[in-house]
Amino acid sequence: MKKILLILLLCTLIITKNCKAHAEPQVPQYRIEIDIPSRALFLIENDTVLKKYPVAVGKPDSQTPIGNYKIVNKIINPYYSKQNIVGGSSANPLGSRWIGFKPFYGIHGNNNPKSIGTFISAGCVRMYDKDIKELYGKVKLGDPVAIKYELIKIEKDIDGLNPVIIVYPDYYSKMPNLQEKVDEKLIELNLIEKIEINKMKELKKLIRKEIVVFSEQWAYFINDNYVTNDILLIEDNMYVNVDKVCKFLNIDITNDENEDYIRVFNSYIPIVKENNNRYIPINSLEANLGGDHKKNQSQQTIKYNLNYLLFNNKFVKGEILDIEGETLISLDALTHLLSIEGEVLNNKPNILTDGLETVSTILNDKHYISLMDLSVEIGFKFSIYTKDKYIEIFY
Repeated sequence: MKKILLILLLCTLIITKNCKAHAEPQVPQYRIEIDIPSRALFLIENDTVLKKYPVAVGKPDSQTPIGNYKIVNKIINPYYSKQNIVGGSSANPLGSRWIGFKPFYGIHGNNNPKSIGTFISAGCVRMYDKDIKELYGKVKLGDPVAIKYELIKIEKDIDGLNPVIIVYPDYYSKMPNLQEKVDEKLIELNLIEKIEINKMKELKKLIRKEIVVFSEQWAYFINDNYVTNDILLIEDNMYVNVDKVCKFLNIDITNDENEDYIRVFNSYIPIVKENNNRYIPINSLEANLGGDHKKNQSQQTIKYNLNYLLFNNKFVKGEILDIEGETLISLDALTHLLSIEGEVLNNKPNILTDGLETVSTILNDKHYISLMDLSVEIGFKFSIYTKDKYIEIFY
């Protein structure tokens, strides 16, 4: 009888333990990866990149240490001992948060936003203050931090095809055989035979000087993300595959009865068809969405720089100001976002939205509203992606 009772007791304990284990919510397993050449920090959960942030890293004579580390301390409003500056001071170069990963080295905020994206620190990793606050709230002591120095990267287009090779200059002078490594990748991807000889020679000359893109034809980027190499050159005008661009930006395309046009946000854009693909002039993107293109003739790259909004995962027209700081969105963006008509009150810097009066900022006769204030008043959630230059709003 005692033996039976003991067995029953053990079974009860095992079942109870398993129930508790199943009832406990899973704690996210975060890790941080920092890529020095591209000045980017990646927040990763399990094997999924949740967000990437722009960072500043160490100068060539005060390099950010490469290797695998763990978060050893976290400090709010850290004290800056070198110049005896108290935590929380606007003069403090460490900003509002510190995430240490090695004695005397950490990831921190800063009081010089223009430094982000450069090689300027004494070895630490700087972030925009709004970004470090977000990161600080997610990671915990003991989470892994991997700092990498990879100069050669293979990127694929929006459909996972047509790879290009992106090569970064050897800022820290750690790869004397960089040219040989590039040749190996060119052979591996069969690009060495596809890239025109004179273009190849020109690209190889630039490797030590600037970021170089090896592509068999023109390559199109949005906010430094490779989207497509499906480009047409017609009478000195550049045309890009519109379906690939709209796929990247989450834009819905409406086919017009006239097959020579498509409709995007009530604008009719002429298209060119070739091999069952549709192309639009790149300047039509600027006219309809904003932003600007920069062409690099020697590398044959087109880079589209655009701050943009996603609402429930769909592109929304409108302007964004100061995405890295106190973010503002334009009144027309609000109208497109929530179908709320904004009314300017007697030409004063106030706007009436859905019965609520909101203070606005007027720039060049255009009204802008604080994203943070608006989210509090209307009740939507948002996430800002400073590296990829867009805001995601959920309502």
